[in-house]
Amino acid sequence: MKKNLLTQCLQETELAVHALPIDPVYKTFSSSITRTKLPYLGTKMPDLNHLVRQGFSFYTRTDKEILCIWDHIWKHATSHDAMNLPLIYYRSHQDKLTKDLFPTLKRWFDRVESWGHSDQFCQIYSILYERFPKTIEPTLFQWNRDKNPWKQRASIVSTIYYASKNRKPPSRTTVLELVTPLLESKDPYIQKAVGWQLREAYKLWPKQILTFLHQHATHLSAISFSYATEKLTKDIKVQLKERRKMYRQTK
Repeated sequence: MKKNLLTQCLQETELAVHALPIDPVYKTFSSSITRTKLPYLGTKMPDLNHLVRQGFSFYTRTDKEILCIWDHIWKHATSHDAMNLPLIYYRSHQDKLTKDLFPTLKRWFDRVESWGHSDQFCQIYSILYERFPKTIEPTLFQWNRDKNPWKQRASIVSTIYYASKNRKPPSRTTVLELVTPLLESKDPYIQKAVGWQLREAYKLWPKQILTFLHQHATHLSAISFSYATEKLTKDIKVQLKERRKMYRQTK
C-alpha cells in the first residue's frame, strides 16, 4: 500500500481524535489510572467508540487493506488516545477476527505499556482463543514466561473473558497452568489479574478452585487474595485468612 495513503489515513484519524472534547477533570483522573508514558489527551472512551462507529474514509477498502492501514496507525499514532482506535475497531467488528489476523495483532502487543491497551487486546485475544485455541494458546504460554509484565498479564486476562454469557471457557487445566507461575508476582497489575482469574474460575469450578486456594493461599499477594476470595463465604474466607496469618508468623 502506498506510503502517502497510509500517512493520510493516520492524519485523518489523529485529527479526528484531537477534535474530540476534553474534560480537564476527567483527564486528570484518568491519566493517574492509565499511567501511560505516551502523550495522553484525555478523550473519553464513549467518544472514541462513537468516532470508530462513524467511520473513516478508508472503511470502503477491503479487509486486508483496512488491516494494513490500522497497522500503520497503531505503529505510528502519536498519542495513547489515537492508539485506541484500531483496538476499538476490532473489538466492535468481531466477525473480522480471523486466524489470519492474529500474527499482526500479536506484533501490536509489543507497543503496549498501559493496562488500558492491554485489556482491550485481551478482549480481542479471548475471542480469537475461543475460536482458534490451537493457534492462540502457544502464544499465551510463551507470554506467561516472558519478562514483559504486560505480556504476563495478558496471558491470564485473555482467558478471563469467557465468564460472559454464551462464551466457551478454556480448560480448567489451562487456566491453572497459566495462573500458577505468576502467583507470587510482585507486579500489582499481574496480582490483580491472578486474583481476577481465580474469582472468575470459581464461578465455573467452585470445588476445584477452592481446593487450589487452600493449597496456595499463602502464596498469594494481598491484592490477589482479595480479588480471588470475593465470592467465597465468610467462613471460608476466615479459614484462608487464618492460614495466611499462621504462615506469616512462622515465616
